[in-house]
Amino acid sequence: MSVRRLRVARLSLVTFALLGAACARTAFAPLEPRAFPFAVDSVRTELVRPGVAHRTIWSPAGPWVVHLLDVRLDRCYAAVAVKGGSSAIGRRTTSQLLRELAQSREVVGGVNADFFLFTPPGVPTNAHVSKGHVLTPPNVKPVFAVDSAGRPSIGTFTLPGLDSLKVDDPRLASASLRPFHPMEAVGGRPVLVRDSVTTPDVDTEGQASFSKARHPRTIVGIAGRGRRLLLVVVDGRQPGYSAGMTLREEATLMLALGARDALNLDGGGSTALVYASPDPAGAFRVANKPSDPTGERAVGNALAIVSSCARH
Repeated sequence: MSVRRLRVARLSLVTFALLGAACARTAFAPLEPRAFPFAVDSVRTELVRPGVAHRTIWSPAGPWVVHLLDVRLDRCYAAVAVKGGSSAIGRRTTSQLLRELAQSREVVGGVNADFFLFTPPGVPTNAHVSKGHVLTPPNVKPVFAVDSAGRPSIGTFTLPGLDSLKVDDPRLASASLRPFHPMEAVGGRPVLVRDSVTTPDVDTEGQASFSKARHPRTIVGIAGRGRRLLLVVVDGRQPGYSAGMTLREEATLMLALGARDALNLDGGGSTALVYASPDPAGAFRVANKPSDPTGERAVGNALAIVSSCARH
């Protein structure tokens, strides 16, 4: 190779390295311990896919161990609701739900979603919408939803004239929610953060044993003007390792992470964050330590992150 070609090759390598570093900075701003209003020992970031990072936060304040799937939706990713079948009835672990979805979609990760009934088993307590089809109807509690343009939001929905339908009524599949019909939706409660402000609901939702006691928690947050999604779990009920959070502590965490809006999902033994390993095998890993002695709990549904466009 001539000296000139060697210089061009070296220059190209340097250029690609600089571009790669610039892309990394654009995708994920540094998350430093000082960014939090409570003591944080360390933050570790693992790149799962281009535009998706798994972050682990250790804090002695709780103590708390927090896992975050940090997703750039504008890098060809989408959030989808996963039930694992055509019926509203049934329970599977979050890992099982994602593995089943991976048979037809490129799945990056996800978390458990809505609170659910034990009788009938596994029926989500709020709206579940998948690919535009309603599986369970909404109620007065909030919902995380994705519209037809892929925009995420948190709000309440109604189903005029059909809100009294029973589980698995075939008329639900073609029903339309209001104020708009989401393509994907899962329920939760309460809204923790609205327009970058902690809501009063963090102190009043349910009994004090739910809102003001520390439990394992699962949260979905919207940041970056809707271009960034935060799937967060906080381990709990494990003395000396992670105590769990109150609803107000959750809101403080989500504000520190940059969330404009955030919704509490089902927690306790249901809390699980699962992601696809960045190695070539891509096996699913449970990032956190579920609090049930038997490990991951079978849940009613999940919120998954999938690739939303062709990759070359």
